[in-house]
Amino acid sequence: MATFEGAGFAGPMLDDIRRQPEVAARLLARSDELAGFGRDHLTPDPGGRLLVVGSGDGWFAARAAAAGTGAKASCTLAFLIETAPTLTAADRVLAVSMSGNVDRTLEVAEATLARGAGMALLTNGDGGRVGALSVPRLSLEIDSLAPFLCGTSSYVASVLAMRVMLDGSADWDGVPAALKATLQQSEAALMALDLDDVAGVRLLGVGSAIATADYGAAKLVEVTRTPAWTDDIEEFAHRQFWTASPRELVVLLAAPPSVSAYAEAAASALAEMGFRTLAVVTAEAAVPSASAQVVLPDVAVDAWPVLAAVPLQLLAYRLAVVAGLDPNTRAHLKGDERRFRTSRLLTRRSLVGTGL
Repeated sequence: MATFEGAGFAGPMLDDIRRQPEVAARLLARSDELAGFGRDHLTPDPGGRLLVVGSGDGWFAARAAAAGTGAKASCTLAFLIETAPTLTAADRVLAVSMSGNVDRTLEVAEATLARGAGMALLTNGDGGRVGALSVPRLSLEIDSLAPFLCGTSSYVASVLAMRVMLDGSADWDGVPAALKATLQQSEAALMALDLDDVAGVRLLGVGSAIATADYGAAKLVEVTRTPAWTDDIEEFAHRQFWTASPRELVVLLAAPPSVSAYAEAAASALAEMGFRTLAVVTAEAAVPSASAQVVLPDVAVDAWPVLAAVPLQLLAYRLAVVAGLDPNTRAHLKGDERRFRTSRLLTRRSLVGTGL
């Protein structure tokens, strides 16, 4: 069986992806701390709301983690425009930002404090400009492996940390072993899948799974030049399908098992036009018409949003290598100086001219 090692794949991004079982184990060793942070800082007063807010990976992680918990996830700009004016002292807000330096996340923190609501930060390190506001802060404490490396282990750790904060009583002990098994499954499936001429990737899910799809699309555009889109499995048939090309790969996020029958119908139909499909499924329900499948292992809790990110990370990594790009440095992004400067003007004006 072909392996990533046999293909010569190596580097910090792959190391970061592969260390996720160990990162999860270290994080879960702090379960009491995480659950206590949730009780102390994320419990609204009577009549209040718990709002989880982020940009980019923080937004995707907030949506993936908050699903089914009673917390409401929001992206930063929507929060500022629609939610911040309605905040009261009974509300609690968790900002999710690994750097703490995204402009809109700082504005969220300032607006929350101005309204008298409770404010906390999930970050990795000192929390940057948001951490400087002296709000309660929990750091993932994940060491950086290389400069300008896209979010991989920090994303999975963010989702897992928030789930423990929001549901401290659940048994998450099986997650590290499940992540290890998912890595093995994903590498095998992706090595068996022909990715030499992929013109684009469509990532499809249902409901909260679209947060994971959005995360996957972000990884693809951060380390490759491959266009990526996300959609609902059903709604794809009514809109994106009509401009999709059989040269594109369709990824079907078919966990939980209730989604698998719909994913199977989609994979079977797309096969008639020659589309390649990758299905991310659970052991309870397969998608046999897919070109390749990643089977997520059973865990004691519903941790599939944590596991499902892994094959998407590895897909982005492999597509970058196939395209002749370096996913470990993303030099092609910084090399496009005009676009890179514009990206900082859009979200991190404080970093313009710093090269960061």
